[in-house]
Formats: sequence, C-alpha cells, structure tokens
Amino acid sequence: MEEKIFVQREKIEVGMQLGESIKDSMGRVMIENGVYLDEYQIRYIKEKMYPGIYTYRFVDDKAVPIPEATKKIIRQHRKPDRAKIQLSAQVKQQLEERMNHIFEHTEDEDFTSNSLDIFGELESAIFKNDAVAIDVNMIKISDEYTFKHSVDVAAISMMIGREYGMAKEEIHHLGITGLLHDVGKAKIPNEILNKPGKLTDEEFETIKNHSLYGYEILKEKNNFSALILDGVLHHHEKMNGLGYPDKLPGKDISLFSRILSVADIFDALVTKRPYKGPISGREAMEMVLALGSELDNTVIQSFIESVILYPVDSIVELSNGEMAKVVENNKRYPTRPKVVEIQTGKIYNLSEDHSCNNIVVL
Repeated sequence: MEEKIFVQREKIEVGMQLGESIKDSMGRVMIENGVYLDEYQIRYIKEKMYPGIYTYRFVDDKAVPIPEATKKIIRQHRKPDRAKIQLSAQVKQQLEERMNHIFEHTEDEDFTSNSLDIFGELESAIFKNDAVAIDVNMIKISDEYTFKHSVDVAAISMMIGREYGMAKEEIHHLGITGLLHDVGKAKIPNEILNKPGKLTDEEFETIKNHSLYGYEILKEKNNFSALILDGVLHHHEKMNGLGYPDKLPGKDISLFSRILSVADIFDALVTKRPYKGPISGREAMEMVLALGSELDNTVIQSFIESVILYPVDSIVELSNGEMAKVVENNKRYPTRPKVVEIQTGKIYNLSEDHSCNNIVVL
C-alpha cells in the first residue's frame, strides 16, 4: 500500500517517485507522474521555484526509510552510471519551442540556419560531459509530442551511433537527421496528426507521406547532405522489405535510416500520444527486441548498450514484491541491474545470478 505526501523543495531527493505530474504555468506536463526523480529533474524543480512535490510513500513493511545496515551495503556495491546526456527540462523545453517554430515555417529562408542552430545547442548539451548513454527517464520530461520526439530521436540516435562506432562527423550528421526526420509532418493536417482514435486506412496513407514531404522540404534547401536526405526519406523502411515509402530490402537501407528507425520506435513507445499512453522503458525495450525481423539487430544491440533504464540510486519494485535500490547497471542487460533489497540488504544481481532469473523490475 502507498500514499502521497507533500515534500518541500529543499528535501527533494534522487530516487523519489513523483506522485503528481509537474506542470508549467500553461498547464503543460513537464515531468510525468510516476517518474523516479534524478538530479537533473530535481534541479529543474528547484530552478523553477516549485514549493515542493507530491511523492509516493510506502506505508507497509517494504517502506522507506532505508535501514542503516542496508545503506552500508548500498555504499559498498554502488557503482556510478556511465556519463549520461544532461538535458534539463528547461533546455529541452527551449529546444522543443524552437523546433515548433521551424515546423511552422518550413518555407522561411532561414530554415536551414535555424535548424542547425538548434542542433548545435543540442549537440553541445549532449557532448559537454562526454556522454555515452541516455537515461530513458529524461525523455519523458515533456508531453508535447511532435517537437519533443524530434529532440529525443536525435539524442537517442547519436548515442546509438557512438556505441556503434561511428566517427564524430557521422554522428553529427546523424543527429541533424534525427532532429529533422519528421519535418514532413508540417504538411500533414493537425486533425490527423492529433487524432485521439484509430486512423482510417486513408488517414494512415496520408501520414505515411510525411517522410517524402520531409525529404522534399530539405532537398529544396540545397544545404543538406545526401546522407541526411536519405535518412529522412527512409526512416520507416524495414529490414524485411515491408516498410515505406520504397519497400527497400534490408541490404539497401542506409545505416542512418536503420538507426533512426530504432530510435523512432522506442521513443514513440515510451511517450504519450493522443491515442495512447506511454509504456515503461522495460516494456518498450522488449517490444523493440521483438521486432528483430524489421530492425537491424546490430543497431538494436548498440541501442541496448547505450540506454540506462534504471539509473543508479533509483528505487524500484521487483516482481517478487520487494522494494530495492539500484546500485549498478550492466551495459549489456539494461533491464536487469544489480539491486539491494531495502529492508534486508539482500543483493540481487539480476543479470548474472541464475537464482534471479524469475525476478524482474516492474
């Protein structure tokens, strides 16, 4: 059993589970209900001068606070995560607002310069701490889908490219492609883009045109490389040849398009849409793995190794009903971290201990 309590701003800590969504002055959701807070989200809350937050408090025998003996075990086994992309809610909101502007002004003469300026800010924020991984909780900060999705796909794609072993210049162009991959949606009617129910066959065919529209918009600018144009045009192609717009077989799909496809699908699954709610990072990861015939499996492996689902210090619930704290992540198995059970201090290495095969993070 659990209840919600109000926690004053100065007492907010990493790992607290948000009990009510954080909204800005316009009522937009900035941090979703249920997110386990990290230091960047806490910084946003404090910078925006929110008086405090509602958080969940467990009131049964699995409750916090953590016993001193368990804290000692946690300290002994804790290994910090790899350097993660650091994008505060404020930075993401600014990027998304600027993306909104260029989507609404695709015919402007300064479209290219504005797009590259936005990407420059994103690239700087990503690499200023030599980031090699992305925390999926970060990509749930905003609820403004089309524009946040563009920022998210760029960030995820760049991390995949880095893990894949791409050169820095290639990653640079890949990020631009991710940022602009959906620009063709500017030519899709909003009533179709934001339809809360299932699309008709005719509406879906209209949506599918966005990749071609995006290609045409960028080609007319005469400032984007063939790699970028191809990635925008073919990011919905599938390895089994059943994608669109050209039904390319896997051998003919560019690496940019194969990476964008994985990033695009994952981000769409974990973020809220007019017609569906978000699913957890673990569930989304499992769905991506299940699409092995449609996606490049080497790219999927690079994606797996660049994602952090449960940041160190997160409080998680296990399928055996116990509450635990994450103390170490395994790069190859992001759904199965090493955790310490809060009450007993028992260590579960979910990725290596065979006795833990039937235990998962919910």
